[in-house]
Amino acid sequence: MRLILVLALTGWLWASLAFAGESTPSTCSMQPGLQSIHMQDGEFNWMRDGDVREPCDNLPSDGWSRRSTGLVDLHVHADGPTGSGRFWTVTVGVSGKNESQPTRGVCFATSTLGWRTLQRFSMAPLPWLDDVNNDGRAEFILWDSFPLHKEGSMAEYGLMAWVYRLVVPDSLVRDLNLSRDLARLLAKEYRSPAENDKGNLGDLREKAAVSLEKFAEQRCSLLTGNRGRRTLFPGGGGNGVGPR
Repeated sequence: MRLILVLALTGWLWASLAFAGESTPSTCSMQPGLQSIHMQDGEFNWMRDGDVREPCDNLPSDGWSRRSTGLVDLHVHADGPTGSGRFWTVTVGVSGKNESQPTRGVCFATSTLGWRTLQRFSMAPLPWLDDVNNDGRAEFILWDSFPLHKEGSMAEYGLMAWVYRLVVPDSLVRDLNLSRDLARLLAKEYRSPAENDKGNLGDLREKAAVSLEKFAEQRCSLLTGNRGRRTLFPGGGGNGVGPR
């Protein structure tokens, strides 16, 4: 009798572990480098490894996009894309309503390498500053790329957008719900016919759509906190890094 009970308990334990393993979501293909972005009053600094580093060089004097967040205005300057990796230098700043230029901010680098597989987007050119949920307050959109294969080539990346909203005058926080909304839109774009479907582009677009849908439907997990992720893209460069 005792042996039967032991066997029964062992079987139940193995079944429980197997079920738990099946219900554990996989890690998302895309992983944000920053959970939050903090700005210091009167300063513009490079963000690197999740922390503020040296001052931004060659701060732009014009070419800013500007939108209201309510009490203050949000400014974004995106310089790019450059090189085969489609690298961008992005500067985000904040100002009062009566100030003509941002008075504090951060700058960092990112890549839209995933555009190679997306090719077109209904919101093109890619918006870096927009009122994503139409609530009258603009959000910062950080465009990023994620690998579709381990150690993928330049042609094997997908495009992702992370949305950040201003919660206090000097801090932006990643909004996962709004990021998921854009992920759904990007997945829909990836599932539409490509203009130039050569080679394995169709398979790559399908893989990108599936990855974006898994994130949008919360069927994969994100690593938490400012992990200081630095994605190295083929051809050099990365995201969330300082001056190149």
